[in-house]
Amino acid sequence: MHNAPSVSYPLGRCAFQRWVYAFFVALTSVVLFTWAFSQGLNVAWGVAASAALLGACLGWRALGQAGTLTWDGQVWCLQTHGSGHEDALGEVSVALDVQKALLLRWQPTSDKLLSQKQWLWLGSQTSDNSWQDLRRAVYQHSNS
Repeated sequence: MHNAPSVSYPLGRCAFQRWVYAFFVALTSVVLFTWAFSQGLNVAWGVAASAALLGACLGWRALGQAGTLTWDGQVWCLQTHGSGHEDALGEVSVALDVQKALLLRWQPTSDKLLSQKQWLWLGSQTSDNSWQDLRRAVYQHSNS
């Protein structure tokens, strides 16, 4: 079996991630407005609305994730732009695959790194050739 080719793929350009975010923000808003309309505003509603707002802010922050995930044929490297962290070596595992988008779980290989476990959304919008190479690398590495 041949090794998967080297590939670098940009983070933060996943349309599927944006659709999932928009769906859950809309659904949460409808539930909160329905709850407020049917039962009025109370402490429980305030707590739920605060949790929903926190979730929406964290989701928005995740949409702005920028960087590059690189496979050199041997190891994965995560280069995050603007985080202040150095490039980190690690491993990826597939959490969700919808053909045109992948949700990967990033696990650094060293406890000494400041990098932490992350969820990475990757979409096929940028380049179909690189997308197929990325998928080969992700799945070949997870099968070995």
